[in-house]
Amino acid sequence: MNRRNFIYLLGCGCVSFGLSSCSSVPITDRKQLKLIPEANLNAKAEQLYEKVKEKEKLSKDENTLNKIKEIGSKIEYSISEYFDRNNLDDPTTNFRWEYILIENKKVRNAWCMPGGKIAVYTGMLDITKNDNGLAAVMGHEIAHAVAKHSVERASRGTLLNVGTKIIDIASGGVLSDVNRTTGQNVVGLLSQIGIMNPFNRKQESEADYLGLIFSSLSGYDIRETIKVWERMREANKGKEPPEFMSTHPSSTNRINNISTWINQITLEYPPIV
Repeated sequence: MNRRNFIYLLGCGCVSFGLSSCSSVPITDRKQLKLIPEANLNAKAEQLYEKVKEKEKLSKDENTLNKIKEIGSKIEYSISEYFDRNNLDDPTTNFRWEYILIENKKVRNAWCMPGGKIAVYTGMLDITKNDNGLAAVMGHEIAHAVAKHSVERASRGTLLNVGTKIIDIASGGVLSDVNRTTGQNVVGLLSQIGIMNPFNRKQESEADYLGLIFSSLSGYDIRETIKVWERMREANKGKEPPEFMSTHPSSTNRINNISTWINQITLEYPPIV
């Protein structure tokens, strides 16, 4: 079954299930599916965040943690102020913002859970280098939460599972036969590469775009974002997987996209703070 037919059958089997659960991403207005209640996901994220704080070694570098909180506070304010000034619903109204710095120089990462629970690893500081770089990374991660990407991914996963079962029944168990014959979840692998990975890359690009906006609104120099990804590419030393196998765009594609957005965003989203 090719990708187009699979998506078509999935859509036919689940369209009535999803029509009442569509919404739009703030600013980009991209239509998205939200079947999972956001409040449920936020509550689970809070629980998981507490476990992370218990399990991981938290940095004692108060100066850096305060800097993270300062940048985060500026982004928080700028987001709420932007939506308020434009008479739009603030997507962060129910967020319970919190920031931690995890001591792990080997991990070059940061993340933001649903509801505004943020973590930065000390290894990422070697990539960000300065306040503008740190704001670029934090803006990107916060953008995922603002755009409700976790809710959307969970909803799509649910829809894909339900749709696959419907198609398997309708086809007389063809999908199950394929999996049994090959000894592995071929259908799941194909849907991951052909549907979920491209979708996740779309979310990452959207977070890049929104993150630039939030950083610009907060008064940071978003030109540093390009340098951040150049340093990340150098740190990875060419070990990135092929893009079609990854949930993220390649560093080179990210740099190219960001370069085309910077001037427009700088003009259209000047600093609020």
